[in-house]
Amino acid sequence: MKEISSIVDDASLTQELNEVFDKIRKALNAPFTPNFFKVWAVSPVSLEGIWPVMDRILTDGKVSRKLKEMIFVAISSLKECHYCEAAHHAFCLSIGVTPEQIDSLIKSYTCETADAKEKMAIDYAVKLAKDSNSSSQEDFDALKQAGYSDEEVMEIIAMSGMAVFYNHLANATKINIDKGFLDKLAQSKEVA
Repeated sequence: MKEISSIVDDASLTQELNEVFDKIRKALNAPFTPNFFKVWAVSPVSLEGIWPVMDRILTDGKVSRKLKEMIFVAISSLKECHYCEAAHHAFCLSIGVTPEQIDSLIKSYTCETADAKEKMAIDYAVKLAKDSNSSSQEDFDALKQAGYSDEEVMEIIAMSGMAVFYNHLANATKINIDKGFLDKLAQSKEVA
């Protein structure tokens, strides 16, 4: 039986699909199309539903991409999604998150050295990833007190849910970690 992650090589690259891949690379500021999207290319209907979620929630909005990537790393580590952890670890390195902060996100699902406001958002997103029913009025009030608007609180909730969803998809398909992500992680270790 063929392994799921080998589906990457099976998608027919149509002009339409290449255009979608171009949009993905541009929106993520990535030098290559991540394997995650290549795997889903064998089901264009699924890809058409999956990509816009990331495009809107991760790369757009009032909450910074940096904070959203940090949330993604923490939740991916919590959910043991090695693909998403590696991919978003690499993205974090590219946008100024320190190796020490990333290490904290991976090992303890929080970031003690982050700005207090960022740490609060990360901790809330991880709390929701563990149990979405755990959200409370006190959480909303604390986030608002820290300076988050209603819109930003909703983005943090969406980011938490999106990370769980993408972790589910990546774990279920056993996606191979891209060489480009592995190279970025290796480079950061050489510098350290």
